[in-house]
Amino acid sequence: MSSDLSESVLPMVLHMIMEERGFAVTVQVIMLLAIVAAALVVFIGGWISVDLVGLLVLSALALTGLITTEEALAGFSSPAVVTVWAMFILSAGLTRTGVAHQIGKPLQRFARSSEALLVAAIMTAASILSALINTVTVAAILLPAIMELARRSGRPPSRLLLPLALGCLLGGPFTGISTPPNILVTDMARDAGLEPFAIFDFTPITGAIVLAGILFMVLFGRRLLPVRSSAASAIGSSAGSTYQMEAHLFTTKIPANSPLIGCTLAESRLGSALYLSVVAIQRNGQMILAPGPTERLQVNDRLIVHGQPEHLQRFQGSHHLQVASMGELGDRVDQCLQMITGQVHKGSPLEGKTLAESELRREHRVHVMSVVAHAQRPISDVRGHRLVEGDRLLLQGSGPALEKISELGLLEQINYITIDDAAALTFERPHLMCVGVPEGSVLADRDLVEGRLGHAFGLTVVGILRGNEWVCVPSPHEKIVAGDLMLLQGSFKDLEVLEGLQDLEVNAQSEGLMAELESQQIGVTEMLLSPRTTLVGRTLADLRFREHYGLSVLALWRKGRPRRTGLQDMPLKFGDALLVYGQRQSLEAVAKDPDFLVLDQSATQVPKLNKAPLAILIMLTVLVSAISGLVPISIAAIAGASLMVLSGCLSIEAAYRAIDWRVVFLTASMLPLGVAVQKTGVAQIAAQSLIAMVGDMGPRWIVAALFTVTVLGTQVIPTAALVVLMVPVALNTASTLGISPHLLMMTIAISASASFASPVSHPAHLLIMGPGGYQFMDYVKVGVPVTIIALLMSVWLLPIFWPA
Repeated sequence: MSSDLSESVLPMVLHMIMEERGFAVTVQVIMLLAIVAAALVVFIGGWISVDLVGLLVLSALALTGLITTEEALAGFSSPAVVTVWAMFILSAGLTRTGVAHQIGKPLQRFARSSEALLVAAIMTAASILSALINTVTVAAILLPAIMELARRSGRPPSRLLLPLALGCLLGGPFTGISTPPNILVTDMARDAGLEPFAIFDFTPITGAIVLAGILFMVLFGRRLLPVRSSAASAIGSSAGSTYQMEAHLFTTKIPANSPLIGCTLAESRLGSALYLSVVAIQRNGQMILAPGPTERLQVNDRLIVHGQPEHLQRFQGSHHLQVASMGELGDRVDQCLQMITGQVHKGSPLEGKTLAESELRREHRVHVMSVVAHAQRPISDVRGHRLVEGDRLLLQGSGPALEKISELGLLEQINYITIDDAAALTFERPHLMCVGVPEGSVLADRDLVEGRLGHAFGLTVVGILRGNEWVCVPSPHEKIVAGDLMLLQGSFKDLEVLEGLQDLEVNAQSEGLMAELESQQIGVTEMLLSPRTTLVGRTLADLRFREHYGLSVLALWRKGRPRRTGLQDMPLKFGDALLVYGQRQSLEAVAKDPDFLVLDQSATQVPKLNKAPLAILIMLTVLVSAISGLVPISIAAIAGASLMVLSGCLSIEAAYRAIDWRVVFLTASMLPLGVAVQKTGVAQIAAQSLIAMVGDMGPRWIVAALFTVTVLGTQVIPTAALVVLMVPVALNTASTLGISPHLLMMTIAISASASFASPVSHPAHLLIMGPGGYQFMDYVKVGVPVTIIALLMSVWLLPIFWPA
């Protein structure tokens, strides 16, 4: 169609120009068309950045003399350019203060819906708002909300942002005061002595085009949308994808009557015992993100867990541990339950050592039940405590093993005590449980350390019955064998927790689960040990990282791969990177620690919720000022952007970062092309040529011709200037052919707002270009069919609404 049009119309246009304006002007037209053709080829090819193409077009227009120096540079002070960069700042201010999140909340309920429903909801909301508010402002307000919606729905922003822009543009002409073309056409009709358009005269045709456009996008147009990530979305997801976080998320549910009900997350031992991090809890339809260690579990809680599912499966059901009767152990139990207290004396081999270094369990086969400091002070970190003179130890083991302790002189003032005496010293009576290891258990062929029954659960394996052999207080490196009966000792609560974990089942992972784990207040990011860190060689347990920073370490990157188990006890090394998750306020705090470098600073930004009322007031003032006509929207936008920074809603550095300078340069450098088109008169001559061709074919063909020329012009010429150029052509055509001038002027208004097919045709397109990662041809593929639909609807309905 386009090639036939160019073959038939272009020679006629050139012929008429030569007749009316002479050879010199014709040369200018040829140069202009050559520049436009070259720009289109490069735009479509995508070989160089679009902003660079724009600068090259500007340079070519100025060097060929088609525009003056002042006209070439005027784009950088154009109200359209100023409005675009100011809107970037206003949008960032709404995002930073959490206002954009609240505005987008109604749309978030569609996050789990189909893409078709998402597109319909976005375009409907955008078109309705655009009928009331300036189109660019609507795009700026909804942009952060749609980015959030894309993240939560697990879709690339490129699938949703172009429908947003199209919805804004389709709904713009709803009323006589909602777009500049409508306002200008109404005023020019009045100036021409015609009855001006009423405020809702534009509504029927616009409503029909909006419905047709949304229907097209839902059924067909969305299939033309690219699947492409922008730089902004890639940064946000890079940490999670690098660590394959999505692949290591699963869910489990707290069943009724579970012993875990009422336990805190810390007491559940999911983290300490199973190396699992509960990153969220779904409770009664609400999502609790980054729950703290004191969060208590409730019945039917759905836990979203990060880690290795097999760690939970290790204790799941009776396939791995089977509760057995204590009677099966006979009188062997008493052999392992003898207890003594003793005091570390000066010169003892234990002095200055930790419990692990003392090797009391591995070498001497005795279990340390408690340590009381020499000053009767409580010991918060028993594992890390170094024994000193005067410390008293409560030991448990077989009679021969305890006698050996006395013979070696490890302790003095040794006294044998009963289990009741031990309960008084430890403030809790120890409980016993007999469990069997069946065939196929994941505990089989692992030693006690790997089984993690002891260190993580607080349970002690005080004996193992293997066939007829009884191993009393086995070594930590004793291998567990299928068929073993193990005697476990611990508090009643710890034994209940073990039973509760056996009831948990690993559920299938829900699609897009990762997207639910971030919010305004909660984030995930990667951080490195800084070059000046003092933490090398220390473990996360030594640092009490969770308690100190309030963050969960989900994984550690070392030597090219992520590690997820044993992180608390892994000494840190230079080059280590940590994937951390938690409150953004906590991320902000750790970013200030000189021991760490946070890679994604945006993750540490806590919404300034206390500034939200100010941001709303500023944005409302901008809207009211622009809508009422008190000041131009460009001036209102500049003032609003300045107030966003002045009021503290946004820092000046953040304001500069919010501006997509590529869009600014593209817009400023392409505006002079419209000036060149106006000066050479190409648009008017083309319109007259087309009308001359179809004038005898009836009103609908004239509507089609005017619509086509105006739509082509609106891709490069500012809409206000285009209306001024085209209205005289419409009035002259109506007078010459004897048809309704209102029909043709309405055609000009609707077609001037149909800026669908080019990124430079409207600021709303430019706002989404960077966040959506769009290329020139993305707009063409989707925008051209929408333009054709608008053309067909206008050709069909306008002569009905405004009879010729």
